[in-house]
Amino acid sequence: MEQPLSRLVEARTEKLATTSVEPLYADPFWEARYGEERTRRFGDEDARFHVRYLVQALAEQRPSVLEGYARWLRTLLVSRGMCTRHLDRHFTGLAAALEAEGWGPGTAPHDYMRAARDALRYTEGPAHLLEEEAPALARAAAGRLTLYIIPEDRTRLEEELQLHLSYLADALASGRPEVMGDHVRWYVGFWPRRGFGLLAFPSVLGMLKSVLGTRHPEARALLATAGVSWEETRS
Repeated sequence: MEQPLSRLVEARTEKLATTSVEPLYADPFWEARYGEERTRRFGDEDARFHVRYLVQALAEQRPSVLEGYARWLRTLLVSRGMCTRHLDRHFTGLAAALEAEGWGPGTAPHDYMRAARDALRYTEGPAHLLEEEAPALARAAAGRLTLYIIPEDRTRLEEELQLHLSYLADALASGRPEVMGDHVRWYVGFWPRRGFGLLAFPSVLGMLKSVLGTRHPEARALLATAGVSWEETRS
């Protein structure tokens, strides 16, 4: 008798969890922000929880189980210094791990993870508009900063800019400006590890503020209150 799909996925929990989280550990952000031991412990734990909720959703044939989990977890992680984009990247990693095990596009596990990622999207207000336009805003800002970087770093800079826009969207959606402010105050010390040479973090924030323009007044105002000065970067 053929096993239910949920059981097949459950049987590969450890492999899926390990594979999904390894790309995240390559980013120095995690060790710098939370320490190596804590990063590994909670990262591995979260990865297993992602799979367990996927298994539950598959068993009940209800993507809403995973969607609700995604939204709840986002609220928790944002309160701990992370952003929506971080969680989305982790879900992307799990989708890739599932595909490597034979559950690619068109299969229920892959489609359920797509539903979880979609559930992270803001559906209204300034956060929705900012999130929708984040890729274009990041491209525009990166285009104006090309004098400070080598051409090979353009894609990486755009990803970096989208990360900060994700923090900004979370701050707007939650009504908690300190989400962005706390992030900026910590990130200014971490910024040199990103390896963008002469490009300074205040310049990045200033360019984001510029490209937000009049179309994103709430985001622009919030970013202005979260900015850092040259003096802060040298303290």
